[in-house]
Amino acid sequence: MPPKVKSVTKSSKSVTTKPSVSSSPHPQDTPIQFVKGVGPRLGMVFDSRGISTVRDLLFFFPRAYEDRSKLQQVADLQENVKATLAVRVSSSRKIPIRGKFGRSILEVRCADEAGNGLSLKWFNMPKGIDQKFQPGIQIIVSGSIKKYQGRMEMVHPEITWNVSSSTQVPEEAESHNYGRIVPIYTEIEGIASRILRKVLWETLERYVGALSEDIPLSLLQKHQLPQLSEAVKQIHFPSESLGQDLLDFKTIYHQRLIYEEFFKFEYLVLRQRLRMERALAPRLGHEGGLKAADQLEKLLPFQLTGGQKNAIQEILEDLQQAHPMNRLIQGDVGSGKTAVAFLTAACALAEGGQAALMAPTEILAEQHYKSAIRLFGGKLNVGLLTGRTSNADRTALLGKLAAGMPILLIGTHALLEPPVVFKNLVYNLIDEQHRFGVDQRRTLRNKGMSKDTATGKTILPHTLILTATPIPRTLALTAYGDLSVSSITELPPGRIPIITKLVRDKTQTSDAYARIREQLNLGYQAYFIYPLVNDSEAEGFTELKSAVSEAERLAMSVFPEFKLGLLHGQMKSDEKESVMEAFKRRETQILVSTTVVEVGVDIPNATIMVVEHAERFGLSQLHQLRGRVGRGAVQSYCYLFSATRGAETTAQRLEVLEQTQDGFQIAEADLEIRGPGEFLGTRQAGALPFRLANLIRDREWLIKARDDAASILKNDPDLRQENQTSLRRYFEREGQIQSDRLKTS
Repeated sequence: MPPKVKSVTKSSKSVTTKPSVSSSPHPQDTPIQFVKGVGPRLGMVFDSRGISTVRDLLFFFPRAYEDRSKLQQVADLQENVKATLAVRVSSSRKIPIRGKFGRSILEVRCADEAGNGLSLKWFNMPKGIDQKFQPGIQIIVSGSIKKYQGRMEMVHPEITWNVSSSTQVPEEAESHNYGRIVPIYTEIEGIASRILRKVLWETLERYVGALSEDIPLSLLQKHQLPQLSEAVKQIHFPSESLGQDLLDFKTIYHQRLIYEEFFKFEYLVLRQRLRMERALAPRLGHEGGLKAADQLEKLLPFQLTGGQKNAIQEILEDLQQAHPMNRLIQGDVGSGKTAVAFLTAACALAEGGQAALMAPTEILAEQHYKSAIRLFGGKLNVGLLTGRTSNADRTALLGKLAAGMPILLIGTHALLEPPVVFKNLVYNLIDEQHRFGVDQRRTLRNKGMSKDTATGKTILPHTLILTATPIPRTLALTAYGDLSVSSITELPPGRIPIITKLVRDKTQTSDAYARIREQLNLGYQAYFIYPLVNDSEAEGFTELKSAVSEAERLAMSVFPEFKLGLLHGQMKSDEKESVMEAFKRRETQILVSTTVVEVGVDIPNATIMVVEHAERFGLSQLHQLRGRVGRGAVQSYCYLFSATRGAETTAQRLEVLEQTQDGFQIAEADLEIRGPGEFLGTRQAGALPFRLANLIRDREWLIKARDDAASILKNDPDLRQENQTSLRRYFEREGQIQSDRLKTS
């Protein structure tokens, strides 16, 4: 039996489940304002944080826990360690803040039963709180300990007021704020933590038994997981016996909710994949397409690697199927993904189809276009459409598309514009998918959508997504779970590993500048990358360097004998093009830039990459920037400047780049350090619907949940079996699946 939830009071009352008296057909959907202790005013505050119903509140889980089961003495306190004490108020005063008219600090002086003093301070004093600290009253205080002028103090502590002066036991209303393991929640402005716990306690008592159990009982039994109601109770007000597992979010109760989050997400991801597999698509590679790809391969000025050949084979096998390919090809910087894309696109063009390659920037789109011409000498029919395309060229391209001419149209977001109409778009290629939104990818796909006249089924184009940021496996199973994945793990022969150095002090900076000057004198070129365009963007971080100011410093004081170019995102397109062309023609030796050069720029003569404030970039982004050099047959260097004082953890993080060139290993490290936002973009990462689940910590449960979801989709895709009814009702209630059956082929 799971342990009971206890509070350390005289009555040792447990959270119990009472039948709801709500008139709502689903008590868990009761509006939050009708919960005891909430009301309309607090209800509006909760609602502003997306907590509108009882279920929303019960699924607002703690972010951490504190052990407040034992009271400490002032003599035992340690600086920067959280503590809970019983103290008696001695005095209070307001200390005016110099230069802040009308603002003051509230200081309350207290002492424990041994007479040792403790100060409590509020810099933003809650209204009316100063009146509550009357001399002689006893309170419980919880917070982190600081030391100021030899005296222990707490800043903005949490206070428990209703305490018996003789027993130091809280009244029933405060029993959930100390005397036990206490949950710590993300702060909701306008609702004190102790009020939030009180509301949650009341809500658990009344409603937890009404929570709908969505996961099939057979799966809970398979993994020996508790019922939802017991798990939710224990997560909010846990038993003391749970120990370290509680602090690590690894109790069986946490795992119960983590499994449910992963399972529901994976079911929808795999269901979408199943739908794609059962849609129709043009079958390619049966009427000369494979031969065309083989002939183009012979024109390449290099031999394909084993990884490239495997990827091409996987893609061509997908293209021959009668359902849409939805594949991600991931490979390190310079691994040759673009050549794979061109050769497979040739298969579509040879059989009368049209293809589109969408890139995130004009620079990259133009580079892809020029690469196709250089590699295949006009044997692959390509066009270029960007914001810079002339009206005459645009009109000619649109005419070719409308006439159904087989062409690979390479472009930016311009491909999505309404005037761009394909007659026979059968193959979409998207470079660096995380740079595009879901709607943009859908718009491009819909430009190739049609109806099969015989069956009435939708026909969709095949899709290939390219990324130079290797995706960690856990993300491949979640955010990219509806994709098949091809990986190129080897670099073309002849590539020399880039020497990477972390630069942290003036001596190392001087040595780095000397090596850079050597390379420049030999005729090679260098990138200098900065996080900001102008100093005005520093937003209070006065130590941050910007591209504009540093370009002047480098040109005047550091490398005055060399010509320098400046590139950043605030420049006009023709200005950026002019700067890049000058660098390509070696008219400038140094290119000072922001991260606009991160993806795709290919200048083999550049052998030096310098990144200032490297600590402000993710490892994968730094690896991308490093990949702008080392593209020739000579030794290249990458210098990561990071002079952050005392940041040993930062240095350890950056040292990963000194130790390995393996983008997949770097991606895994980056996921652990920075989370999924580094790979998906912040908005997309935020769309992952996980309240408790963590992609790193809970990988094991992710795999279990995915396997179970796949099994159900294989055996009962419409959730019609009796033991799946509750799960189906959940998805229908959330509007995530329709009431009709999942159509089968």
